[in-house]
Amino acid sequence: MKVGIIGASGYTGHELVRILSRHKGVSLAIANSRSHAGKRVKELYPDFGGNLRYTDYSIDEINRLKPDAVFIALPHGLSADMAIKLDRGIKIIDLGADFRFSDMKTYEKIYNVKSPVKKNTAVYGLPELFRERIKKARIVANPGCYATACILAAYPVQKYAKYIVFDCKSGWSGAGKESAYAKDPSIVKDNLIAYKLTSHRHKYEIEQFIKAPLSFTPHVFGAFQGMMCTAHMLLKKNMKKSEIIKAYSSFYRNAQFTKIADGVPEIRSTQKTNFCSIGGFETDENNQLVVVSTIDNLIKGASGQAVQNMNLMLGFDEAEGLL
Repeated sequence: MKVGIIGASGYTGHELVRILSRHKGVSLAIANSRSHAGKRVKELYPDFGGNLRYTDYSIDEINRLKPDAVFIALPHGLSADMAIKLDRGIKIIDLGADFRFSDMKTYEKIYNVKSPVKKNTAVYGLPELFRERIKKARIVANPGCYATACILAAYPVQKYAKYIVFDCKSGWSGAGKESAYAKDPSIVKDNLIAYKLTSHRHKYEIEQFIKAPLSFTPHVFGAFQGMMCTAHMLLKKNMKKSEIIKAYSSFYRNAQFTKIADGVPEIRSTQKTNFCSIGGFETDENNQLVVVSTIDNLIKGASGQAVQNMNLMLGFDEAEGLL
């Protein structure tokens, strides 16, 4: 099968290039990058071993090439218009935020943009929750990285929670190639920076699926990639650790990429993988449950999960290209 990427030269775009280049079921026919068209990928990313060059096909040219699937790895506000113009026979995985909200008015308010989409028919691309719907979808909205880590950390026991605090740390690649961190990594060297203490956009994405009242604060630290979510959940009742672990193990029993850890997961346990590791499960005298989840923000939090979704949409083994 033939696939393409629009926005192939950013951090998430390059992860897509890397993963799809080793995928046994697809050929990467489109690697669009307007600013780097014609250049070899390895000119930007010397660790890339092939001779693939960036392209700059128009939407009409992409439609004539008839790819089976296209990944859109662009900033919010740019994906929806492209998705509308792509032929209906092309499946779309959007790594931006344009299709993440079931209510487009909410999306427009949070992202301060006007969407060309009035009714969102995309499926939210978290396979642990929506695997069967993803298989039948034409457009999948790939979740945000923080949203992925937080939802997976809390979903199995959210009905028992009165309130949840998500305290999250991410590698600086999550801010993108044009961020201050990318231009001057010394900003986060030996440092930890909290930002958007109560108003990060992923909070509202999380609230679509975690119905308990919640607080979310993100931080960036000195590693390039990796993410940890520490979820503090004030429970409505006392629960034994064994009961909590059973709830998580049962919920994720068919989730190939979400694993229950024996102890407390570390960021490096999931770096450069498509896995989510969930552990901790400790409670205190105040019925506070603490659960820790780790993912790689660029892979399970972005490009790896996007390929996982593509695999489901096109009928491949869910793990193809990801192990």
